[in-house]
Amino acid sequence: MPGSSAPEGHKQAPTAPPPQDWSIGDALAWLNAKVNFERQPNRDLAVRVLKLDRMRALSAALGDPHRAVPAIHVAGSKGKGSITRMAASVLTAAGMRTGAFTSPHLIAPNERIAIDRQPISDADLAAAIWRVSQAEATLPSDVTARFGSPTYFEAITAAAFDHFARSLSDAAVYEVGLGGRLDSTNIVHPNVCVLASIELEHTDILGHTLPEIAREKAGILKPGVPAICTPQPPEVLDTFREQAEIANAPLLVLGSDIDFEHRMESGHAVVDVTFDGRHFTSLRSPMPGAHQAANTAAAIAACALMLGFRLTETAIVEGLERTPRDGRMETIATNPTLIIDGAHTPASLRATLAALPAHDGSLVIVFGCAKDKDAAGMLDQLAKTSAKVIFTQAGPRSRPAEELAAIYKRESESLAGPAQAIARARDIAGQSGLLLACGSFMLAGAIKALA
Repeated sequence: MPGSSAPEGHKQAPTAPPPQDWSIGDALAWLNAKVNFERQPNRDLAVRVLKLDRMRALSAALGDPHRAVPAIHVAGSKGKGSITRMAASVLTAAGMRTGAFTSPHLIAPNERIAIDRQPISDADLAAAIWRVSQAEATLPSDVTARFGSPTYFEAITAAAFDHFARSLSDAAVYEVGLGGRLDSTNIVHPNVCVLASIELEHTDILGHTLPEIAREKAGILKPGVPAICTPQPPEVLDTFREQAEIANAPLLVLGSDIDFEHRMESGHAVVDVTFDGRHFTSLRSPMPGAHQAANTAAAIAACALMLGFRLTETAIVEGLERTPRDGRMETIATNPTLIIDGAHTPASLRATLAALPAHDGSLVIVFGCAKDKDAAGMLDQLAKTSAKVIFTQAGPRSRPAEELAAIYKRESESLAGPAQAIARARDIAGQSGLLLACGSFMLAGAIKALA
């Protein structure tokens, strides 16, 4: 697929370059002025705003760049970011110029738009946002009158579409931001879809039961486009099968339609996958934890569907080895070892705790989470450990540290500033201890910025 281009008749919209005084600061100021549900969740506003009409119009004003690049589309509650990064890295190792669109970012929004594992430069991001801002100015009045202006996530999604197309990418892997059916990435018509693990999340927007949430996630399925599904609870799998039939999308479930097994070595899953008569064996997940076995297998199967026999085991091994961690059990310091992880549900936090490496000294956990997350469920997981716990907060959505301590009802400390929390954790752990900062990607990013 190298050198693949837009469908016949597609043209990239001509756009004048940004003015010389348009800086990355100007671009981010324009972007940050937009409605951002990652920072300020608002159910009533989300219900009104989350529509695809405006996104389609914005992309059309850019020349429909999302149609120019073959894609893998990944949705789910947990694991979708890991799958996106692994699949993109494997495609790069296979010789494809590959874009990856992920969220949220830890430190800078450049992280969300990467080609061949490298985040977009400030200059390219500023130019892409400039083009999106000019496209927004041309939106039909009936679209803006009915739906308002594009959101933060829509604007940066459009910037990713534009950058990947202009960079002549051979492929792109898109991670859904919220839900699936009405997510701004869902205007793509991918070559492959992936449905990752489903958990109760964003219940005020997506639904209050697993089948309701699964139905929203399955909204990415497209007629005739094959979909890979990781193992799911029975009610979720039933919903996926029902929605796949409605969409006329072939659904391939890991463990039944696709054979895969795994074993654990030094905390990492080593995966064997059999797909379409091909056997891929002894493939080590780049991220620790048994929960990454299915994610790794899903990424491999998606790439196999995308490339067929052009995908080699050598490319898979290299791609997995070079996959960026980006806040997923990422070690950012030593002496003591400091790991950051964005786990923000009880199930994901349980998996994170189970994947921690062996250590000689004390385990100290710095924890903070958003107000709309299941804090009590996550704190129950912390209570099962022997860790010393320090509560902190990062970002406008954070639950106050003292409030978390009150819910925990066990011995703990509370320090509102992440820098103070980490400094105190280091004092407690000593050189031989292990520090884990978890509970939200916002906190993981704040801690990484301090390293």
